[in-house]
Amino acid sequence: MNFSNAELMLMQLICESPNRTGYEINNWVKKLGYNRWAGVGKTSVYNGLSKLISNEYLTSHVNVNKTGKGPLPTCYNITQKGKTTLKQDMLETIQTARERDKRFDLIVSAIHLLSKNETVTSFTIRKKFLSSEHNRLSGSYEENKSCFHEGGMLLVRRMLMSIENDLNFADLILDRYSK
Repeated sequence: MNFSNAELMLMQLICESPNRTGYEINNWVKKLGYNRWAGVGKTSVYNGLSKLISNEYLTSHVNVNKTGKGPLPTCYNITQKGKTTLKQDMLETIQTARERDKRFDLIVSAIHLLSKNETVTSFTIRKKFLSSEHNRLSGSYEENKSCFHEGGMLLVRRMLMSIENDLNFADLILDRYSK
C-alpha cells in the first residue's frame, strides 16, 4: 500500500511513540512543522487515523485512566501489519522518489526506523536510479536544446542540480550508515 503523506507521517509518529492520543499527535504535527512542510493538517490527522484503523495498520483503545474534564481520549498503536507495510513503503520511497519530493523528506525524518543494512541497500539503489534519471534528462536536454526557450533551459538546469544534490545526499547517508 502507498500511504498518503499524512498517513505515512502518522504511521511514523505512532511507531516512534506508541499509545498516543489524537490530540497529542495533532500537537506533534504542529510542533514538528509537518503542517507547514508536509501539508498535513488537523483534518488529515483524524481522517488518516480512521483510515489506518479500518485497514488494520493501527489499533485504538480508550484510555479509561484519564482524570479531569473532557471526554476519554482514544490512544493509537501500530500493528505488526502496519510496521511491515510502513517499512516496505519507506524502502520503496527511498529507492524511487524523485528530487524535491515531500514524501522523501518524510522518510528521511524517520530513517531511524530502518536497519543500517536496509538504509544502505535502499540508498545504493536510489543512487543508481538518480544517476539514470540524471543521464536521461541530460541526454534529452542536449538532443533538444535548440527547442528550449530561456525558462525551459533554466528549469532543466534546476532539475539537474536538484538530482546532483540528492546524489550528494545519498553519498552522505551511505557514508554515515556504511560504518
